[in-house]
Amino acid sequence: MADNNSEINIHIPKSLTGLVDMIGQHKSETPCHFMALPNSKVELMFLMEGSEFESFHIDAHKSQFLPNDSNQFVMAFSSQTLPVQAKYRRLNAINVVMNPVAALAILEIPAKEIKDLHIEPTALGNLNQLRDELTNLETFQQRAHYLEKFLYNRLYTSKHFKKTQNLIDNVKILHIGCYSSFLETEMNLDKIYYSRSHFHRLCKDWLGVTYDEYKLHKKFRKAMYAINHDKLSLTEIAYGLEFYDSSHLTRIFKRFTGLSPSEYKNSKKGLIPEFVLIE
Repeated sequence: MADNNSEINIHIPKSLTGLVDMIGQHKSETPCHFMALPNSKVELMFLMEGSEFESFHIDAHKSQFLPNDSNQFVMAFSSQTLPVQAKYRRLNAINVVMNPVAALAILEIPAKEIKDLHIEPTALGNLNQLRDELTNLETFQQRAHYLEKFLYNRLYTSKHFKKTQNLIDNVKILHIGCYSSFLETEMNLDKIYYSRSHFHRLCKDWLGVTYDEYKLHKKFRKAMYAINHDKLSLTEIAYGLEFYDSSHLTRIFKRFTGLSPSEYKNSKKGLIPEFVLIE
C-alpha cells in the first residue's frame, strides 16, 4: 500500500466488525522508502517469503529489530502519535489493521504499553506454526479467512471479551476510500459513563491515550483525507472539523506528522494517502 507498483488484496472481516477494519496483503518488488502517518490502530504484520526490510521504527529510540531479523517475522505495532518510518527492498506482507482495544483483547497487553512501538507478539502462541499455516494456503482469501477465524477465536475466548464488546458497539465509519474495500473506523466512547479517574484509566488501557487525545487524532485523520481528496481551502477544512482556525489545524497536523498541510498535500503518496513516499 506504500508504493504504487504493488499488488494489493483487501478483506473486510465481518465477524470482527468494530474490532478489525481490514486484513490486507501487499506484494511489491519495487524498493520503497516511506513514512506512514499515525493511524492510532494496533496492527499485526506477517512477513511472508521474499520480504526484506532495511529499516523499520516508530520511536527511533525503541525497538530497533527489523521484522525480517532471525525468527521475528511477525510483529505488532501501534502508531499513535508518531509516524512509522520504513524502508524495504521487496515486500510480501499480510497486515491486520485493528482498533486499539485489540491490544488487550487480542495481544493481552494494555494499549498504552504498545504506544508508538513495535514488538514481537508472543501472546499469539506458536508464531512459527501460524506463519507455516499462512504460507501453506494458496490464495489471499484463504489466508484472510484463516486469520479472521484465528482472531475470532482469540476474541471470544478472551477474558476481556465482554468489555471489548461494550467498547466496540458504537464504532463509527471515519472514512471509506476509493481503493477496493478500504475503510477506517473510529471508536466512540461518548456514552461510556464512569468516574473521571476510572474513565481516564480505561482509555489509557484500551486506547493507549486519553479520550481527548484520541478524538483529536481522529480529527487529524479526517483532515488528512480532506486535504488529500477535497478541493476545499485549509480554512474551510479547519472550520468543518471544528478546529479554531487554519493555524490550529496546521499545528495539530504538524504535531502528528512533522509536515505542514501544504507539504503533505504536495508530497508523493502511496495507494493509501497515509503513506508518504520519501525519495
